[in-house]
Amino acid sequence: MLSISSLSRLARIVGCIIPLVIGCDNSSANVNDHLRRGDAALAEGRYALALSAYAHAHELAPTDARVQRAQMRGRVYLMANQPARVAREALEDMTYEAKLLQETEPSLAAVCLTALGQIAVRQGNIEGAKDKFQEAIKADDQHPLPHIALGMVSLGEPDGLTKAKVEFDLALQRKPDAVGALIGLGQVKLAEGDTAGAIEKLAAAALREDDFPVRLALGTARLRQGKHAEAARDLRRALAFDPKNPDAQSSLGQALLGLGQLQEAEELLSSAMQSRWDPSTAIALGFTLVKLGRAERALLVLGDVLTRDPLAAPALLASGMAHERLGHTADALTFYRRLLSLPAEGPQKSGLLELQKDARARINALVPETAPATSSAATPPTPPIPPSPQISLPAQPPGKDPLNARN
Repeated sequence: MLSISSLSRLARIVGCIIPLVIGCDNSSANVNDHLRRGDAALAEGRYALALSAYAHAHELAPTDARVQRAQMRGRVYLMANQPARVAREALEDMTYEAKLLQETEPSLAAVCLTALGQIAVRQGNIEGAKDKFQEAIKADDQHPLPHIALGMVSLGEPDGLTKAKVEFDLALQRKPDAVGALIGLGQVKLAEGDTAGAIEKLAAAALREDDFPVRLALGTARLRQGKHAEAARDLRRALAFDPKNPDAQSSLGQALLGLGQLQEAEELLSSAMQSRWDPSTAIALGFTLVKLGRAERALLVLGDVLTRDPLAAPALLASGMAHERLGHTADALTFYRRLLSLPAEGPQKSGLLELQKDARARINALVPETAPATSSAATPPTPPIPPSPQISLPAQPPGKDPLNARN
C-alpha cells in the first residue's frame, strides 16, 4: 500500500502531466483550425490570407508534415496568381516546390504548371511560359489561373489585346469573381480607351481583394479619367502595400501634380525616376519643376525625354514653359512652334490638340498680333485663344510587366 507521502507525490506528478496532455490536445486543435482556415482561404483565392493561416499553424507545429505541405501549397498558388509578390531569390525554391507538388498531388497540376510558367516569365522566357500555361489549360481547362496568366502575357504582346480579352472572359466564366481576370479586363478596357468600363471592372476587383495590383490599376484608371483626388486615394493605398514601388510613386506623383500638391509630387516623381527611367514620369517631373520655379532643372529632365523622342508633345510644351520662366522668349517660341508642327492624328489626337491649343495661346501672349493691313480685302486676324485651364499630361498605365497588374 502506498504511503500518504507517496500518494501526494503521485498526485503532483499527475497534476503536472494532465495540463501537458490537455495543452497538446489544444495545440493540435489549434493547428487543425489554422489549416482549415488556410485551406478555405486558398479555395476562395485569398492567397495571402491562406499563407498567414499556415504560418500560424507552423508556429505551433513547425515539424508537422501537414503544415509544411500546406505552406508549400500556399506558396505555389501565390506564385501562380501573384508572381510579383515572390522575391526573385526565391524562384529556385518555388521551382522545386511546384515540381514536387505536380508529381505528388495530381489534382494541383494546373496550378503547378501555371506557377512554373510564371517563373519562366520572371526569367524572361515568354515563349516557355506560354507553353506551360497551355499545358496547365490542358491539365484542367476549368481552372481560372492558367487563363488569367496567359491573358496577362498576351497583354504585353503586340496585337495581343484580343487574345487577352478571350482568356480573361474564359477565366470569369469559370470563376465570376476572379480578381486577376477583373484586373486584366480593366487593363484591356483602358487600352481600348474605355476608361469608365475599366474603372467598373477594377472597382469590382477592389471589393473582392484590397491589395497592391488592384489599387495600382484602379488608381491609374482614375488618373486617366482625370479624377486626381480619387486616383490619389487609391494610389496611396497601393503605396501602403509597397512603399518603394516606382510605378505607384509615379502615378501618385502625377495625381498630386493635378491637385497642385507640387512639393510631394516632386518628391515622389524624383524617387520613381531614381528607380527606373520612364517618359511619363520624366514629363510629369518636368511640369512639376516648372511650376515650382526650378526651370533649369526641368530643362535637364525634359531634354533627356526629347533626346529619346524628339516628337514628345508634352515635353515640347513643358520645355517652352521652362524657357518662358527663364525669360528665354525666342527659345520658348521655338518649342511651341515645334509642337504646333506635329500632325494631329492617331489615338493621341485629342490630347495633342489640347497641347497645341495651349501652345498657340502662349505664342499669342508672347508675340501679340500686329494690326491688320490697310487693304479692305485683308483677312482680319484670328483672336488669341485663351490658355487652357489644365495641362494635358499623358496618363498611361505605368510599367510594362503585365504580371504585376501593369499595362
